[in-house]
Amino acid sequence: MISKVVANYLISMARTVENSVGHALDALMCPNLERAAALFEPGVLVEPRVNEMEMQIDDHAVRMLRTDCSMMKKSGALWRRRENCQRLEAHRRSRVNISERVISLAGMNVMETPQELDPMSGAVRGMLGRSLGALIFRNIVLAGEVLESDDVVDRYRDQIFEHLLAG
Repeated sequence: MISKVVANYLISMARTVENSVGHALDALMCPNLERAAALFEPGVLVEPRVNEMEMQIDDHAVRMLRTDCSMMKKSGALWRRRENCQRLEAHRRSRVNISERVISLAGMNVMETPQELDPMSGAVRGMLGRSLGALIFRNIVLAGEVLESDDVVDRYRDQIFEHLLAG
C-alpha cells in the first residue's frame, strides 16, 4: 500500500517538474522582461512543493523499510524509485538553469530571438515529457526516443550558437 503512495508522489512530482520547466521555457521565449518574469514566477512558487514531495518520498521509503521486513527483499525497487526521484530533481535544476539564463538574456537586452529557439523549445518539451514517461513507466521505447531527441536538441543548440557568433 505504501508503495502506491510513493509511486503517486513520484508521478505528482514528475508532473509538477514538467509544468515548472514549461514555465521556464515560456519565459525564455519572451523577449519582454516583465512578461518573462510573470511566466517565470509560477515556476519559482513550486520549488518548495517539489522539495516537499522529495522529502515525502524519502520518508515513505524509510517507513516501508522499517515496518516490513519482507520489504528488504523488495528494496531494489524502492531504491529505483528513489533514483527516479533524484532524476526528477535534476530536471528541476534544469528549470533553474533555464530561468537563470532568462534573467541573463533579459539583462543583455537581446532584441532578436534566434529563430531556432522556438523549435528547440518544442523539442525540449517533448523530450522532457518522454523522459518523465520513460522514467515513471519504465518505458524503453520512450527512453530510446529521448536519446534520439537529444541529438535534435544538440543540433538546435549548435545552430543558435553559430547564429549568435555570426552577430
